[in-house]
Amino acid sequence: MPHWLAAFIAFDLIVTLVVVMAVLKLRGHLFAMVLGAKAGTVDPGQMRALMTFAREQHERIGEYMRANWSGMAEQLPSVINALLDELEKTAKEQNLPLDRAALKPMFISSLRMHGIGKPRERDEAFTRVA
Repeated sequence: MPHWLAAFIAFDLIVTLVVVMAVLKLRGHLFAMVLGAKAGTVDPGQMRALMTFAREQHERIGEYMRANWSGMAEQLPSVINALLDELEKTAKEQNLPLDRAALKPMFISSLRMHGIGKPRERDEAFTRVA
């Protein structure tokens, strides 16, 4: 085997390893931001429960918003507030360490992924929601 090929393979392995580590680190940070969880305060069992909760609530958020929001920007804060109340109640029922402030980033992300509302409307509505 030519020496240049061995050097190229070694270089490729190093670059691949660095990229994989960077992606895994980034995914971990994004997940923590979305859930609003503080690093080091959630055990693995709770983390699985939080992931399940986020997945279940993502679908619920989309269905609820499509059913209860007419598309008028002035109605958005009241609809968001009502659903945040329900999400907070569900989180407490499941004994998850999520309060209203921790649920907001997850909610915003879900609305963004569903494509519900314009970004400016969502931002204004969330500033009005306590």
